[in-house]
Amino acid sequence: MLLVIGSIFIGLIIGFLGQRSRMCFIGGFRDFLLVKDKELLKGTISFFVSAWLTIYILNFIGYLFPALKEVTTVKLSSYPSILNAFLSKFGVISIIGGFGVGLFSTLSGGCPLRQHVLAGQGRIGSIIYLAGFYIGIIIYYLFIARFIGKLF
Repeated sequence: MLLVIGSIFIGLIIGFLGQRSRMCFIGGFRDFLLVKDKELLKGTISFFVSAWLTIYILNFIGYLFPALKEVTTVKLSSYPSILNAFLSKFGVISIIGGFGVGLFSTLSGGCPLRQHVLAGQGRIGSIIYLAGFYIGIIIYYLFIARFIGKLF
């Protein structure tokens, strides 16, 4: 029960901050490239700087990479080169899925975070986008990712 309450509390905080900050990763790059507007890009840059600092600090104090045997049963696999990682089954599936999300989010006018915030505000277009987004996830997972997995 405590996890449910904690998740709701954290979700409300993230939702409030997302609504107030107009945070949109794709919109920041789109606006900067098309009309040289830097307003949304500032949020994207600050997110990456904050993430970098957090990872650096957690790694420095030793909390970022705990002993994997204590946390998970997943085995790490190493690739001989970065090209082999990109051309692996997981790499190809990830690149195609990421390209699809990026393309359709750019065409819709914002990233999934922004669309969730706008749907919470009652925007019909965002609700339709999210319905297509979740249907697309199901179709991608059930058909496209499995087809790509059989090719590699």
